[in-house]
Amino acid sequence: MAFTQIYVNLPVTDLAASTAFYTALGGELNPQFTDETSAQVVLGEAVTVQLMTHEQFSQFTSRPVASGAIESILALPAESKEEVDRLADAAVKAGGSEPRPPQDMGWLYNRAVDDPDGHSWELLSFDASAMPGTPE
Repeated sequence: MAFTQIYVNLPVTDLAASTAFYTALGGELNPQFTDETSAQVVLGEAVTVQLMTHEQFSQFTSRPVASGAIESILALPAESKEEVDRLADAAVKAGGSEPRPPQDMGWLYNRAVDDPDGHSWELLSFDASAMPGTPE
């Protein structure tokens, strides 16, 4: 079996601010799964983010909802370094933050952006054929 899609569910403190952040990344709001407690943002054919208020998110788990601590870093590939910069700049302008400077390794370029709740995303562009140690 191979997975063909991923749905990332995230607890958020300000649904409107988080929705603005993810739509600035180029996501499209799916009104079918959006209401005053939750917003579904489709980032691509295979990637969907479900933003939920803490109250709504807590209905899906018996564990406490994390806040402030980093649990994971999610990565999204872009077509070019310029596209990474465009997306990261749009994300920061929409209320996100950049926790560290961009990284440029020649074959891989990435920028980290955190959404308004601190959920971390790596926006990256790479050329695997130029990776050191890759056979010619």
